[in-house]
Amino acid sequence: MTASVVPGLVSTVILNWNGLADTVECIRSCQQLAYPHNTLLVVDNGSTDGSVAGLHELFPDLKIIETGANLGYAGGNNVGIETALAHGAEFIWLLNNDTTVDPAALGELVAALQARPKTGIAGSKILYSSQPDVLWFAGGEVSARWGYARHRGLNETDIGQYENVGPCDFITGCSLLIRSNVVTQIGLMREDYFLYWEDVDWNVRAAAAGWESLFVPTSRVRHKVSGSSKDAAGRINTKPCRYEMRNRILFHKRHRPWWLGMVLLGACRYAWKQFVYERGPRLGIAAIRGAIDGLLNRTGPIRD
Repeated sequence: MTASVVPGLVSTVILNWNGLADTVECIRSCQQLAYPHNTLLVVDNGSTDGSVAGLHELFPDLKIIETGANLGYAGGNNVGIETALAHGAEFIWLLNNDTTVDPAALGELVAALQARPKTGIAGSKILYSSQPDVLWFAGGEVSARWGYARHRGLNETDIGQYENVGPCDFITGCSLLIRSNVVTQIGLMREDYFLYWEDVDWNVRAAAAGWESLFVPTSRVRHKVSGSSKDAAGRINTKPCRYEMRNRILFHKRHRPWWLGMVLLGACRYAWKQFVYERGPRLGIAAIRGAIDGLLNRTGPIRD
């Protein structure tokens, strides 16, 4: 249920899953934000590392919602988004827990939306925490040829080449500010992706409803880019590859079905490169399995 909107009020949603140390650092950086009309909300996605108790001890007044299970990126964030709507937030800021933010980061995003009534989503320039002069995100693009989603500027040294505010295909959910009335209009993120592409899907749905997505380089965020490339057995972790390929297929079936043939060709091309040139057959097999999952409309968490 949506409450009466409080002009200028931001609800920052931080999703935590077994990441206590990162979440604490993220919260502390948010406490230094210059923008005054902001409330922090942590959604715990079924952590088993004592995160909730640790957060309560360190931040007694912090609002924490426990989902009781890992609902995925969209599922967990949607719980926070619904809470923000119920409390009258005009804007909702989705922020990865493994980020730290500049004091001006939120204010710059809010100002960009307030200055552009047709802009529904705004996002930050994101740099690596370990290499603060190297870019991770400077606006998102969906390849017109192969259908993959890419971060403009990825791994480039930041020398001011992306300093212009401007529209893009999508804003990453790592740092995404959205108007509450956009959420009311287009709905929450699709939870059946579980991991990857749900943010791209959300941006595209907003665009279809007439809203622009905007890259705001004066809003700066640093990202730890967590996630191990190895599984518990010490092998290359293939699940992210399978999720990415499955959801790429699902996205194009839903939004650009006329381009599905090229997307499938791109999936085959990627799998072949993994087999022959790069990290061996396991990733190639994962890409093929992901493409099959997408064609068969398999959704939700990958269990095996």
